Amino acid sequence: MNAALFTKSTTGLILASSLIAASSILGHAQDAPIALGTQATTSLSSWYATTPTGQAVLGGHTFDMTSGNFVKLANGGSVSFAGSSQNANAVYLLLNTSNTYNWLYDGQPVGTVVLTFSDNTTQSTTLTVGGNLREWRIDASGVVNTLTDPAAAPVWTTTAQSWMGGGTAVIDMLTIPVITKGKTLTSVTLNDSNSFGSLGIQLSGLTVDFTAPVTQPTCIRPGDSCNTPAAQNSQSWKWQPVVAGATNTNLHSRRCLCQSRRCSCWLRSSSCWAHNSPMWWRHGRRTTWSAWA
Repeated sequence: MNAALFTKSTTGLILASSLIAASSILGHAQDAPIALGTQATTSLSSWYATTPTGQAVLGGHTFDMTSGNFVKLANGGSVSFAGSSQNANAVYLLLNTSNTYNWLYDGQPVGTVVLTFSDNTTQSTTLTVGGNLREWRIDASGVVNTLTDPAAAPVWTTTAQSWMGGGTAVIDMLTIPVITKGKTLTSVTLNDSNSFGSLGIQLSGLTVDFTAPVTQPTCIRPGDSCNTPAAQNSQSWKWQPVVAGATNTNLHSRRCLCQSRRCSCWLRSSSCWAHNSPMWWRHGRRTTWSAWA
């Protein structure tokens, strides 16, 4: 994975992502964790008794938790992350809400996640309380503390700090698969569309799953010796590295011609090339070998 600094987004965030060189062959899927930047100003440890740190693997995916902070959006708030990830497969967000009173918000759409691609197309996912979004402090009274969408699930469970009310506290991960594969993802935008009450949306982490293009290897012999005349005119192609989905073929397939009726071209092509001389003695007979044909 080649990583590059994200350009500054419209909200002033500077982030990291993957910028992959183009190729016709795809490798394995991998994560591009995105740092939340300077607008992540609320300390996770001020809300949670224990927190994930560093490059943390949560729900099988890697998130950059080095800052120890999360982004908290209020009514009408928005945050955008700009960059470039080729062959994006999915986006993963560590996402919860606070003050998620069930009598106000249960079943209500309160935000969106919008993915934008290099061809200017977008993909939008609605955030619905009780569906793919819920309260972070699930033991609190009168809040929406369940999820019905299988795309959202808890990946960190601890307790809330006593000054936040205590009880069980969670960090949930929302999975958003990219519908059209092979596209280059250029931005991820989180919008809080709620216009009433004190509900807040908390973004604790973000990562993009992508498939990195790889270059098909051409030679693994020392000193690039696959390109020498001896190797090219032999069967050395058999030992070239094979990439999944590719098949090696002999690009120099030739046969050895014998100019003598009594002679038998029994030698392998590599040996035949090695003995490609004007005269060759075999069993006391003079035999003339031709050039390659």
